[in-house]
Amino acid sequence: MADSSRAIGWLLRAAPVPGLTLAEWNGRPDGSAELAVGIVWDVVRAELELGLEALDRLRLAGGAGPALCAVAERLVSVLVPVGTAGSWAPPIRGVSAAGRGHPLRVPFPRVSHGPYHWLIPPDGSGFLTDPVHLHTALCRAEHVFAAL
Repeated sequence: MADSSRAIGWLLRAAPVPGLTLAEWNGRPDGSAELAVGIVWDVVRAELELGLEALDRLRLAGGAGPALCAVAERLVSVLVPVGTAGSWAPPIRGVSAAGRGHPLRVPFPRVSHGPYHWLIPPDGSGFLTDPVHLHTALCRAEHVFAAL
């Protein structure tokens, strides 16, 4: 990542107590901290295989914002604009959206492996995945897996 301090600052905007978040990133063996959803971004969570396929499609189109993986939960979480959770429809099997009031365990910006890691790390610019493009990519990915 070009400027991790920008990414850290951007992520800390979603921290209830930034100092505790920094301590959590430094003190937890998995290098993660719990941030609040619905302040800077909402999140769309997808089952691992579905999420990875959708992210590949978004990357090829040049429209993938920050996304992370929770290995034990087998989930991909994609950061999307605030308000997405309230309008996320129609439902896709294995996909959920969360907004204000939900926590998200997030790795330190440079973490690219481990229990919680970035598939596409934030760069601090605030760029988020377009929810319409994400929904389309997830629907296409769902069709790929349904055909198998």
